[in-house]
Amino acid sequence: MSENVNERAVLVVDDDAFVLRTTALTLASMGFGVVRTAESAEEAERIIDSADPTIEVVLLDLNMPGVDGVELLRRFDERQYAGDVVLVSGEDAQTLEMAEALARSRHLSVLGAIQKPVTAERLSTLLFRNPSSATGKPSAPRLREITPEQLRDALAGGAIVPWFQPKVSVARQVPTGVEALARWPTSESGPVFPDEFIPVAEQAGLIDELTFAMVEQSVTAAEVWRARGFKLKLAVNVSMDSLHFLDFPEKLCARIEAAGGDPTDLQLEVTESRLTTDFVPALDVLLRLRLRRISLAIDDFGTGNSNFEQLQRLPFDEVKLDRTYVAGAASSKRDAAILESAAAVAKKMDVRVVAEGVETLDDWRRVEELGCDEAQGYFLAKPMPAEEVPGWVADWPRRRAELFSGPG
Repeated sequence: MSENVNERAVLVVDDDAFVLRTTALTLASMGFGVVRTAESAEEAERIIDSADPTIEVVLLDLNMPGVDGVELLRRFDERQYAGDVVLVSGEDAQTLEMAEALARSRHLSVLGAIQKPVTAERLSTLLFRNPSSATGKPSAPRLREITPEQLRDALAGGAIVPWFQPKVSVARQVPTGVEALARWPTSESGPVFPDEFIPVAEQAGLIDELTFAMVEQSVTAAEVWRARGFKLKLAVNVSMDSLHFLDFPEKLCARIEAAGGDPTDLQLEVTESRLTTDFVPALDVLLRLRLRRISLAIDDFGTGNSNFEQLQRLPFDEVKLDRTYVAGAASSKRDAAILESAAAVAKKMDVRVVAEGVETLDDWRRVEELGCDEAQGYFLAKPMPAEEVPGWVADWPRRRAELFSGPG
């Protein structure tokens, strides 16, 4: 989003002409120089496709005849709209929360939701506190089409590398591990995002090659860190596609040992939503990984359709609470309830609990109250290249003093 509010182009979508006029006047009084209005979804799409300057924020009413706001969110996702969205409705708070969750699940950048009538104060709170600018995270990227050939070349040339996001012990406030995240930082068209190349890897049968590349590079990096006097547990994401091959544990361990590492220093993270879909075929492989003392974690815990009884039968020793609920717990009773329930279920399973998406000191205090073992998020550290990890660890005592010096 543009730094200067006068340069931001805003689109208001509502079937009520009076609401359009009053909201447009409110935005203009707040300093927005370009305010467009649309009385229908079709008109909104035409404006977004042709507007100059580009529409950076859409205020979207959910209750419209014909194509309603929910369907328009789907169309935004299909056209890969990269701007911000504010949801507006006369419906109850729970409906707005569900609409926010749907929009975020469609990879849209949602600033928040407002119950009608819209006020300048509430608009200011959302529009001038853009989460992406506050945390330094990029807005939703416009996805490109990556071919299997491009991906093969990138893997062969070492263009895809792990970046590492630290995990910190909640009780001791010290670094305990890192999660390796696949990054393609340089290409002819600039950085390539994981959402662009990981699905291609799965569809083209390249996911094992990608996983092994991340493991080998991560183990090599960890050995360098160890030589400098510190040891961090490595976590690497693994696709369910890999867990359907019975020889995956043997291949994985061979790659770890060839890179000079120890399988017991590695943790594999499996996304819960896909795990519950493919539970039975993967259990054989998961058990044999566990027998090799490779730690296993359920990622995005709380987003799948799993139940306590089923998860008890799986050989996991850690769950990672999904960032959506961690971030939303402060403002949403529903998110707070889900977060508390997920943490309670994990504790009953006698496994470690890691909170993802810790973005603020309030988030940290919330997961501390829940009894989480570790935390991960932009409040603590962004993902970073391997060579920056030692400096981050060395600077952590100073950084810790700054982070936790606020009012308690």
